[in-house]
Amino acid sequence: MKIRFLACLCLAACGFVCAAAAAPAGLSGRWKLNLDRSSAIKPWSAETVVIHADGDVVTIDRRFVWGMDRRVSDTTSVRADGRTVLANPVAYWIDSWYNNAYIGADHLKRVSGEWLEPGRVLKIETRLSLNVQQGEFPIHIYEEYRVSADGRTLTLLELRSTRDQALTYVFTRE
Repeated sequence: MKIRFLACLCLAACGFVCAAAAAPAGLSGRWKLNLDRSSAIKPWSAETVVIHADGDVVTIDRRFVWGMDRRVSDTTSVRADGRTVLANPVAYWIDSWYNNAYIGADHLKRVSGEWLEPGRVLKIETRLSLNVQQGEFPIHIYEEYRVSADGRTLTLLELRSTRDQALTYVFTRE
């Protein structure tokens, strides 16, 4: 009787461990951009995103590569509680540095976020100003990070106040 009970207990424990291992991972992790399935990121030739989510505290580190020796990164911190706005320092605007649009005088981006589906779908809104030939220009960026049900694909949908078309970026987990 004891042996049967212990065998059942061990089997149940193995089942829990296997189920936990098979469960898809959330947003946290290292993600590599699939260039063929994504909007263009020119002049960059590759992008990797490293995301760390601990409850409502999320850090997104975007790393770009251009050629053999040009590398740049941009880190954004957000509290995904739907209320808090964090001022993130920014040296330059990575997304279009080549078209004579530079980060505004305050060198800040104001970021708020909210979990639409905890651990899996994150909404981020960013407000910043750019310095263009006509002066300071306010920018609003809406981003939605969505992890697939199997946890292997991250899709980033991005809407900018400066564009009519949405941008779509597809990443695979590394």
